[in-house]
Amino acid sequence: MKNLLVLGAIGLGLSSASGQNMLGISTSRYGGTNRLYINPALAADSPSRVFLNGATGNIHLNNNYVRYQAPFSLLRLVTSKVPAQYRNADGSVRFQESYTQEINDGRPKNGTLAGEVRGPAILVKTSDYSAFAVTTRFRGIVQVMGASEALLSSLRASLSDGALYGIPSRNNQLSVNTNTYAELAFTYASTLIDGDGQKLLAGATVKGLLGYNAQHFINNGLTYRVTADAATPNMPYLEVTQLDATLGYTTYLQNRGISPRTLISSDIPGIGVGADIGLTYISQYDRDSPSFRLGAAITDIGGISYKGQDYVYTSAQLERNPIRFQGSDFNNIGGTLDLAQTVQEKLSAGRTADRTRFSAGLPTSLNLTADYTDATGTGISLTYLQDLRSIQAQAVHQPTLVAVTPHFDKRWLSLSLPVVYLNRGVSVGASVRVGPAWLGTDNFLGLFGNSANGIRPRGLDVYGGLAFGIGRADNDE
Repeated sequence: MKNLLVLGAIGLGLSSASGQNMLGISTSRYGGTNRLYINPALAADSPSRVFLNGATGNIHLNNNYVRYQAPFSLLRLVTSKVPAQYRNADGSVRFQESYTQEINDGRPKNGTLAGEVRGPAILVKTSDYSAFAVTTRFRGIVQVMGASEALLSSLRASLSDGALYGIPSRNNQLSVNTNTYAELAFTYASTLIDGDGQKLLAGATVKGLLGYNAQHFINNGLTYRVTADAATPNMPYLEVTQLDATLGYTTYLQNRGISPRTLISSDIPGIGVGADIGLTYISQYDRDSPSFRLGAAITDIGGISYKGQDYVYTSAQLERNPIRFQGSDFNNIGGTLDLAQTVQEKLSAGRTADRTRFSAGLPTSLNLTADYTDATGTGISLTYLQDLRSIQAQAVHQPTLVAVTPHFDKRWLSLSLPVVYLNRGVSVGASVRVGPAWLGTDNFLGLFGNSANGIRPRGLDVYGGLAFGIGRADNDE
């Protein structure tokens, strides 16, 4: 099974994504449909009569377990441009344990790897008071949450030796979730109050979802014993004696790539619905006055129901059908994916799935925003995104973050410098829009950090796209 606990693997070897927020675009008044992912009420605040999004893409990586210190940058790694001297004979990257440095602070470890493409979308102001939008999006998220530092350290060391050993018998919790899905959404926003330079906007989004791939492994704790085999006393095995966990996975994308055929096949395993709701308060007396905006929204409510294998593990089950790991099971481990495959196969071998459907929740979050912009277009935004999913949830998460974004916005030019506190680390980004073209990052140093320049990032982020407004809905210059 090639599409399993990929996340746990990434978390050990490199770091461990949602596309995340693209703060340079989503905090700009000229962000159009890209603002709606933070708060759908902002559709009614569009400065353009019509806004068209051609395509906007994002790659995002963050974690609080390791710092990256390879001789090539993370950007080179994810874009497959690693120099030849760091590759094996077959062309694969020769990634060494020394390329990452552990952050040993005793705290649970979290990590996210995400990719997102926001496809064709349109926003239309139907009047001075209301607007609607139709948006499309494709997301892939791989995530570790609440992982035991001792467990990750043990597995990371094991990978460097090609064997599994030293798993802590206690404090070994781990939550792994992945989800790959497409979204078609409809947004409507309207002005509830308008007078004396003050407005109150409300908006809602309804989403139809198609799910292509999902896995989860929620381990609330396990204990084990090491026992000698009577037949081979010199080769003891590890037997799991207590386990409180769930394991689920789909196989639709096994040995398949993402293509138009796989995206519209009748065999797609997942279907679901989602929703966003939001309010925005605006204070601005006229076009020559400063503007002040406050927003609150809950986004990505809902989930996807998948056809797949779902296992529930209890201590009583293990008494009847124990799980045993032998040293020989890990003889051919070549990397993190091999380790993940081996563990999943051992967990499901000889067992019948408890359920043939399981749910995968969306990254539900509470989004609070504030923005002050003067008459010249210069301003500052504050963004707070709070994850509303529990650590043990069968769901991908929106990592909790706080961001301060100084910005300058005019009709044909936008500049911003987001400063983000995420996963107990601070990153600084930059974004620019010239006409319809956007390019930005929420983690500038993550793009270039390597062992040569001494910058040791904990992730990277890059986004860009083409989007533009047509016609003026207000008197902005």
